[in-house]
Amino acid sequence: MNNTVEAAIDTGVMILSSPPEDAQIIPDTIFVEGHFDADTSQDVGYGVFYGRIDGEKKHEEDTEVVSKTQYIVRFQDNKIRPMPVVIGRHIRLVNEGDLNGDGQDDISIFVQSMHACLCTCSTWSYMDGRWVRITNYWDIPTACDYLSDEDLEHRVQMEDGVIYYYETDITDKDLPLVKKELTLIR
Repeated sequence: MNNTVEAAIDTGVMILSSPPEDAQIIPDTIFVEGHFDADTSQDVGYGVFYGRIDGEKKHEEDTEVVSKTQYIVRFQDNKIRPMPVVIGRHIRLVNEGDLNGDGQDDISIFVQSMHACLCTCSTWSYMDGRWVRITNYWDIPTACDYLSDEDLEHRVQMEDGVIYYYETDITDKDLPLVKKELTLIR
């Protein structure tokens, strides 16, 4: 008889329309639901804090220690392998539906940069028992403004079989969104 007890998973999700004043209370754990593998059951993936890498600079007085925050996306029941580790201030996950026509949902990861006001984005598909990146990386300049979950959910769209993403035009002071074709790399 197995008497081991699994540790509880923090499933706190950012549901506020703007970030809290105290950044320390922003949850490190987010989740995404969908059908990511070939079976018919609902899958749940959790973006969790994985670790911190301290910078190579030695700590000197009046200098900030540079460190990088690592996140990993793991899946309930461990039936789906974890996604590769990503590095950033925060991550957000969006179920994009089936973009590559394999019958399974795909996931976009939005990683907030450690040192700039932008998010780096990529979309992944679970193929042959592993996660494969199916888009090139692309950036969302944020002007250090908060992006809501709803805004991120509308950044990738499929219309008439063509996949598009919305990029911020940083040459225009109003920072409008510009629709661009997103090419799958696999």
